This record gives sequence, C-alpha cells and structure tokens, in this order.
Amino acid sequence: MRWKEEGVPLVVCFLCILVWVVFMLFNLELLGYVFSHEGGGVNIGLLGVVVIGLAVIGGAFLMAWAAEAGQFIFSQAFALALLALLEVFPEYMFEASLAWKRCIELAAATMTGSNRLLLGAGWPLVFFIYALSCKRKSGKLARELVLDIKQSVEIFFLAVLTLYSFIIVLKGTLDIVDTVILFALYGVYVCLCYRMPAEAESGIEYIHGPAKLILRLKNSGSIIVMLVLMFLGGVVIFFSAPLFLGGIIALAISAGVSVFLTAQWLAPFLSEFPESTSAFYYATREELAPMGIGNLVSAKVNQWSLLIGTIPLVYSFSVGQLAFIPLDELQKHEILLTAAQSIYGTVALMKLRFTYLDALILFGLWFIQFIYPPIRIEVTIIYFILALVEFVYYRRENGRLFREFIKAVKG
Repeated sequence: MRWKEEGVPLVVCFLCILVWVVFMLFNLELLGYVFSHEGGGVNIGLLGVVVIGLAVIGGAFLMAWAAEAGQFIFSQAFALALLALLEVFPEYMFEASLAWKRCIELAAATMTGSNRLLLGAGWPLVFFIYALSCKRKSGKLARELVLDIKQSVEIFFLAVLTLYSFIIVLKGTLDIVDTVILFALYGVYVCLCYRMPAEAESGIEYIHGPAKLILRLKNSGSIIVMLVLMFLGGVVIFFSAPLFLGGIIALAISAGVSVFLTAQWLAPFLSEFPESTSAFYYATREELAPMGIGNLVSAKVNQWSLLIGTIPLVYSFSVGQLAFIPLDELQKHEILLTAAQSIYGTVALMKLRFTYLDALILFGLWFIQFIYPPIRIEVTIIYFILALVEFVYYRRENGRLFREFIKAVKG
C-alpha cells in the first residue's frame, strides 16, 4: 500500500519524462527553438503537444512533491519561492523573446494577461478545489481557506510590488531603474523567506505520497533527493514548456486565432500551466491547501518583480544601450487594471483568510473583463471600490498581517 501511494506516482512522472526524452532525441532540432525562442509557434503536431504537455505535468509534480517535503527542511516560504521561480521561468523566456524583438505591445499584453489570469482564475480555482475536497471528506463545502501566518511575508511583498506598479503607470515608462528596484525587492523577499524556520516535524504526519518518501530519508539524503527532484523538474519545464507553448500557439494560429488574443490569453494560460498544476495538487488536500494559495502568491511576486524587470533589461540589450520603454494609453490602462485586481487580491488575503466571496468576486470580475475587454476602466474602478470596502470592513484583522510580518523579519 505504501509503495502504491508513494512510489507509483513517481514512476508515472518519470515515464512521462522518459517518453519526452525519447521524443526529443528523435527531434533534436527542437532544441534550437528553445534557445532561440522567437515568441511564435512551432509545428510539433498534436502528438508532440501531448507528449510534451505530459512532460510539463510530470516536471511540475516532481517540483510540487519536492517543495512539499522542502517545507520541513527549509521554510515553506523559501520552498515555495524556489518552486515559483522555476515554474515561472518559461514565462520569463517568452517575455524576454518578445522584448528582444522589441514587440513591446505583445510583451505588455502577455505580462498583464498572465498576471490577471493567475489571480482571477488561479486563486479562485484553488479555493473551489479545496472546497470540493472538504465536501468529499466531511460532506460540507468550505466557506473559507485559513492561511498560514507565515504567509504574511509573501502577502506583504505582493502588496509592496503592487503599489510600485502604480508608480510605473504614473510615470508612463518602464526602464532600467524599475529593473534594479524590482530585482532588489525580490532579493530581499527571498532572503527573508530563507531566514524563516522550517515547519514543525509534527506536521509530517499529514504528508502523504512521494513527499513522505523523500522525508523518510534522513538528514542529507532527504535534502539531496529534494534538490535533485526540484532541479530535474526545473530542467524538464525549462526545455519542454516553451515547446508546449509554441506548439499550442502554432495550432491556434493555424485555426485562425488572432496574434494579440494568443499573446494576451492563450500564451499566459499555457505559461501558467506548471504553477497551476502544483497549486491545484496542493488544493486537493485540506492540510496543504494554504500551500496552494502560497504557491500562486509566490508566482505573483515573481511576475510583479522579475518578470516585469526582465522586459526593460532585455530591451536595453536589444537596442545596445540603456533605454526606457514608453507606455501608450492602452498599455497603461492594462497595467492599471492588473494592479487594481492585485490590490483587491492582496487586501482579500490581509486577513489571512480567503473566503468563498473573495473567490467569486475575483473570478467573476476577471471573467467579465475577459469576455468583454472594452470595460477595463469600469472593472478597474470596481476593484478599487471593493478593495477599500474590504480593507475597512476587516480593518481589525488586517493588522495581524503586519504584526506577523514584523515577527518574521526579526526572526
């Protein structure tokens, strides 16, 4: 029984990766696409999309199990930060390729689209999966997801980075100064995550599956296996995610889907696939559901810092000098809408609880603007109003976030 629960999932993931390796060996020219990604499609056929898609899922699960075990070796915050960094990397590559080609309109569309998709669809889906898993277990739908107090660090930095995005909108440019500031904020965030304590060993009893197998190895053995699985999953996603993304884009374009729609919604949906896989896996388990939200919050911190900071950096290399990127009205409105959504999402988490109403609001407003993009200004205003109402209504609970953050900083 233990082997079926702990070993079989690992074997299945390794088999998916093995099939992908064989496929790549027979199509070595695809490696050229990975390293010289043009931001467009690549014709790998439906079979190739399936094989590579399964490899992405396999790699994402390997990293999810490694992070699940890693919270007892390092801290949960640091394990999730490392997980998010590796999972979001394909998105960095896609953004960098667009910035290198100086396709700033498409780069901005992808960046804002992926941000809004992660928060507007990803966070609510984690809650809905969690609620259904609770119903299956106890017969009642969960009405809220209580977060770990240690997640105050991720939420605090998400708030800081979201506020900085308004500065970008106000000045109307994206430049190398933004890169330095955003990269520095991310560095401080990772350092604080690393300093946080690991989870108590008493929590290991709630861990099952391959993560339990990793933790059965004592001392250095569990650390080595965790890092190997994290590295292997990262390598698989690094090489397979761009191909998966490119293959789907090629199929979409051949079917007549517009380039802008592909860049703003289809590409982000596919690039968010790795972190969504691990987050949804966590959401299926009541005791791990806070990690699901934490996984996506860490990914959001990555997007607001490293992802945005990458665009002016690569653009400057492309033009051969330090350069700033002027933002047109549409781009400023897109970033403002994304920032407004992020403000509401951050305020919703400040009480260290994520309720069914928060999930419904985030999903509903995202979906409305998704199917009818011209109302971005109206939706932006609604986000601001709801954020203010939520902040005032839960003002007594919100203070707990800052108290817990100060504790984490002091160590």
